[in-house]
Amino acid sequence: MPASIEDVARAANVSTATVSRALRGLPNVSQHTRAKVQHAATQLNYAPSRNASALASGRCRSIGIVTPAIARWFFSSAIEGAADVLRDAGYDALLYCIPDQTTPRTRFDPDVLRQRVDAMIVASLSLSAREMDAVRSLDIPAVFISLAQPGFGHVGIDDTLAAHQATQHLIDLGHRHIAHLGGRRSDTAPTAPTHRRRAGWRATLLAAGLEAPEAYDFAGDFSAQAGYRATTTILADLPEVTALFAASDEMAMGAIQALHDARREPGRDLSVIGIDGHLLDDVIGLTSVEQPVRAQGGQAARMVLDTLDDNPSPDVVLFPTTLVRRASTAPPRA
Repeated sequence: MPASIEDVARAANVSTATVSRALRGLPNVSQHTRAKVQHAATQLNYAPSRNASALASGRCRSIGIVTPAIARWFFSSAIEGAADVLRDAGYDALLYCIPDQTTPRTRFDPDVLRQRVDAMIVASLSLSAREMDAVRSLDIPAVFISLAQPGFGHVGIDDTLAAHQATQHLIDLGHRHIAHLGGRRSDTAPTAPTHRRRAGWRATLLAAGLEAPEAYDFAGDFSAQAGYRATTTILADLPEVTALFAASDEMAMGAIQALHDARREPGRDLSVIGIDGHLLDDVIGLTSVEQPVRAQGGQAARMVLDTLDDNPSPDVVLFPTTLVRRASTAPPRA
């Protein structure tokens, strides 16, 4: 018969509550007591029951991860990073997908997560005021990746700075007519990466004494198809444009494919730069402002777990970005 938590408590001469706290790494347990409990658990080959632990703690031992997509690289990478941390901490990840490519978008009803999760992580999904009120009504910790929401934890990058890095790189190469491909202009969240990256592109051009006309500013949906369409338009209607800053690597990849189909050379005929650090960047030679996406997912998971365990947790964590130059950017043709 397997050992129970009561057996460990008797062997260590402590209460079952102390055994639970010691084995879960919670505070308010002395090092001496923790070592004694761990020794007893090892000697008895004790394996804690997750169901019993959940009942004792009043927790589900599950964290909800809300995302607009699963197959896209950014979201799958963030989810993997969060799931790794949650698994190591003995928590399950409950995935809830709200596709945001439809108009109107499917409404997110946080009530489906009530009493099913102990906390939630939201990956770059723009929620309405009504949806945010529903999130607050759950009264559980929540951390938002990429897109900040007032009153909640936030993990991401400085999107304005990343856009500046990309645009300034093109300017330093000698480009003077630089187009931008970002997300939808209809995004309702003022703190959305779409708005911050577009603002960074425009501000960097203006600071260099260059123009940022509306005709150079394309709206997409962070897909390769959007990059393909925008580049086709640039080649047909904007011959003076020599460089394109795409607000995601997947859109930049679509741009490179459009150049290949038009028998143009990325870098030589049109310089292309993205943001992300996609796993395929090296393969296709894409210059990118790289961000650590898996690390952001892991950080979001640690923040909600710290909050659940009453440990201090930062409100905002911004990760650094790094420009990695490859063949897709070069000085413009004379």
